[in-house]
Amino acid sequence: MLPPLLLSTDFDGTLVQDYESELAPEFFARLDQLRQTRRVIWVINTGRDWASLAEILVQKKVPCWPDWVVLIEREVHRVQKQRTVPLAGWNEACTLAHQTLFHKARPAFEDLRRQLRRFNNLQMIVDAGSPLGLIAESEEQADAVEKILEPLLREIPEMHAVRNTIYIRFAHADFHKGSCLDAIAREEKTGPENCFAVGDHLNDLPMLRPAHASRIACPANAIPRVKEQVQRHQGFVSGREGHHGVVEALNHFFPAAPLP
Repeated sequence: MLPPLLLSTDFDGTLVQDYESELAPEFFARLDQLRQTRRVIWVINTGRDWASLAEILVQKKVPCWPDWVVLIEREVHRVQKQRTVPLAGWNEACTLAHQTLFHKARPAFEDLRRQLRRFNNLQMIVDAGSPLGLIAESEEQADAVEKILEPLLREIPEMHAVRNTIYIRFAHADFHKGSCLDAIAREEKTGPENCFAVGDHLNDLPMLRPAHASRIACPANAIPRVKEQVQRHQGFVSGREGHHGVVEALNHFFPAAPLP
């Protein structure tokens, strides 16, 4: 019997794209095929919170819900009957680590806010997972903001900036999409050798490593840094965008029953 397979998929830009009316139909068909031959544990690994993620899943009437979700790139929850059940121990440790970190960083954040006022139209908000969330007006502005953050991150090495397109939040360096995937794998009594991970942007980089998943991939719309890392680790860079690229990657790694 084949061992269980852990599929970790990013959401925005990977499974769902704004212009698509239906949510990843080819992916769900391929997932169903895989589940006919082995146990498949599906994880949505996202920077979203549960309310916004669940709203889309309900709105799109998805044929099945994930077994697990990683929320705001750090919280781990099992999904049962379309509700979340927090992973005991992990989320408590995560909350404590971030409370301690953000208390330590409070003076640095005040100084950072003063520096960031030089950027026109940069939004500074209280984020779901960070006392300071940033929304740039463009990818170019977000690149410039990242340069300003470098001294702060050197000063507090246990903190990292998590970016997806124009959105930036701060987090403890021990909690990211990769370490969350490891936590789920431990609960499911498996390891990286039975894990597949796919993503398209900077916040996906931590999980797109052999230490967390032996099979890594990205769709054609992934940013260059993601493609470079996937290629460096002998992963699969799809020629198709979004969920079509996810399916192509699944067919590459698990070719026994490809979609017609």
